[in-house]
Amino acid sequence: MHRTLFTILAAVLALVGVGLVGWQWLGQATTYRVAVGPLTGEDTRLVAAITQYLTRERASVRLKLVLTEGVAGSAEAIQDDKADLAVVRTDVAMPTKAQTLAIMHRDAAVLMTTEAAAVTKLADLQDKTVGIVRNMPANERLLETALAHYEIPKAGVATVFLTAPAEVEAALKSRQVDAVLVVGTQAGRTMTETIAAVTRAGGGPPVFIPVGEADAIAQRFPALESVEIVRGAFGGTPPRPAEALKTIGVSHRLVGLATLDDNKVAELTRLLFAMRPAISAEVPLANRIEAPDTSKSSSLPVHPGASAYYEGEVQTFFERYGDWFYLVVMVGSIVGSAIAGVASSAAGRSRARDMARLNELLDIVHKARDARSAEDLDALEREADDILAAALLKAGAGHLEGSSVAAFTLGLDQARRAIAERRRVVALAPRLSHAAE
Repeated sequence: MHRTLFTILAAVLALVGVGLVGWQWLGQATTYRVAVGPLTGEDTRLVAAITQYLTRERASVRLKLVLTEGVAGSAEAIQDDKADLAVVRTDVAMPTKAQTLAIMHRDAAVLMTTEAAAVTKLADLQDKTVGIVRNMPANERLLETALAHYEIPKAGVATVFLTAPAEVEAALKSRQVDAVLVVGTQAGRTMTETIAAVTRAGGGPPVFIPVGEADAIAQRFPALESVEIVRGAFGGTPPRPAEALKTIGVSHRLVGLATLDDNKVAELTRLLFAMRPAISAEVPLANRIEAPDTSKSSSLPVHPGASAYYEGEVQTFFERYGDWFYLVVMVGSIVGSAIAGVASSAAGRSRARDMARLNELLDIVHKARDARSAEDLDALEREADDILAAALLKAGAGHLEGSSVAAFTLGLDQARRAIAERRRVVALAPRLSHAAE
């Protein structure tokens, strides 16, 4: 009986152990590789802050930086399976294997100049030179796209790269360039410094050049979008710009492989928005994180896990793993029933063996009454001693119940009494026979 209880206890402990291992596995943090660059870029600073926050808060989803040379390199890294996530720009090699988790920020393409340049619209840029802030070929292609929509030939507008906003003022004053293009967030440092440089170069508010057909351009090129810059968006007195204007823009997106676990992606998306207040003091760009268009008609698909978060369809823990819990309970029930059956069968066989021993004792009683010699009685007594030894061994191991012990005790007493009585009869038999003679 004790062995049966030990077997059941061992099985229960095994099930508990499997449950604890499963619980630990489910609670283990998942780390995703995220490609971002360049090292000194705003996106890298933002992702680094997110990575530190997730580590500090011991979140269930964490990030590991994979530094690249820029958005093109980040798109290539995720396309080549060197990263699980990447921060990419919609007009620069969007990876086909990835889907959007969140929009990290939107960038506006702002064209501006000084009053002395006498340029107020895109058509006025014909035969002019545009200085493009930062040496990024993508920004040059963005300008070419806008000019092409207005049928301004590419050869009709010269371009010069200005590696930093600090070069803008000198380039405008020396007439090296007639206008400046800057692509960035409206409140970002690059945009702010460029506007300040143009203001100093012209001695007054910049002249902003609108892209009035931005909506049409965005429809023709889904990687681009129409951006409205409201009156006074860049501050100043008088406000800059003096009137709201339209232009084209792009978005920087956090994308992930379509094969990533939906629940993990949903949790990471939730954390992105939950952490914004905490990291915005260090990296103001965090306030620009927003949800993408989750409609099925969107040309840039959203990851199902992120979409579930945005639409409030994230599964709870029990909804996620409920089937596994039911399976474990069912398997545990089957295993428990099997163990109980085995234990019952073992107990039945043990009782059958005990009854066989008791029957042997009863046979000894019957044989003792018919014994003809002391030798026969000695043999029966040895047989009874063997049965006693086996019963004591079994009782010492805890495999003999109290009722069985009592039954053996009674049986052994009866056997010994029968043997003793028969010994007396066998011993008296010669004397009675001699007296009769």
